[in-house]
Amino acid sequence: MRIVILSDNKPGHYKQSLGIVERLPNCEMEWVRVEFRHKWRDNLLRVFMCIFGGTSLSGTFIHALLRWSLTVETYNTLATLQTADVTLSTGSSVAAVNLLHGPSLKAKTVTCRRPSPLGTRHFDLAILPMFSWHGKRPTDNVCKTVGVPNPISPHTLNTEKKQLIQALNLSDCPRIGILIGGTDRHETITIADAVDLSKVCEAIATELNAQILVTTSRRTPTDVVEHLASALKRVDWCPLFIQPDKPSTLTDPYQSILALSDLLIVTADSFSMVCEAASSGRPVIVLTLSKEAVRLPKRYKVYAYMEQHADVRQCRLDSLKQCIVEGLTSRGANPSLRDTETAAAAIHRLVVSR
Repeated sequence: MRIVILSDNKPGHYKQSLGIVERLPNCEMEWVRVEFRHKWRDNLLRVFMCIFGGTSLSGTFIHALLRWSLTVETYNTLATLQTADVTLSTGSSVAAVNLLHGPSLKAKTVTCRRPSPLGTRHFDLAILPMFSWHGKRPTDNVCKTVGVPNPISPHTLNTEKKQLIQALNLSDCPRIGILIGGTDRHETITIADAVDLSKVCEAIATELNAQILVTTSRRTPTDVVEHLASALKRVDWCPLFIQPDKPSTLTDPYQSILALSDLLIVTADSFSMVCEAASSGRPVIVLTLSKEAVRLPKRYKVYAYMEQHADVRQCRLDSLKQCIVEGLTSRGANPSLRDTETAAAAIHRLVVSR
């Protein structure tokens, strides 16, 4: 199977595509980084494909549109492609290019997430997480997943865990991974949250003889990162404090924390990180830091579903310590998410049915 992956170079989108192709047998892939000449050309191409996405266009016209909208390097890369079984895109900015160029390669077009404003009706397959399909009527071209596909699997992490413990000379004790996201229009992370979180970490490390492994993200506010770094980075019970913009001796610091941890805590703002944690085979705590709101984001409906069907629980800072103790001592019977396998199987069926 030959797959062309159209990438907007966003890490979260890259991981979704990567996770899927890694689960497909005998898969030959070609990565194409898509860049536009200007943002307004990207927007106009989306509008055009909204109107003419289901229309058969001539090859000459397709290439004229691609040449007009994309950088020379991106266009030349696409122009060298001859055929493919699947063109796969994740994110709205590359969806229009997928719909436009996929048919000229005689490929099935597949999108992860619901691209705006195109929607999914013209794609051969759309892989949609629960917050995108809840309440929608079933359609033949939709593959429903709980969360989003990702490259995380319990088997890979367990194999890596043994190697990392030996390489880092870590002691035999419980390890808790904390994945910290950032601020968006629904969620905030404040200095007060950082102070309280560092206190909980110290108490848990002392009382349970546990190690704390922390990673921030590029969205984490600078003052929060600075406080957490000053409080945790040099204490013995925090052997890993990862900042994405800082060098590390580890090949993949983020995945190393997933592998080493016996329990994972993820801030609720990052749906992708929650999905990766819930695919890891570890118990997961989804930590809400913002004040209670009358209307929660759609992702909270998915978190509630995960609580019933995966080893996931939700809590706030004031109950975090208790949740950690419970998570380490009483493993749930629910399995890990298998969204990536579901998505890969749907693509495989699509290609076989050609």
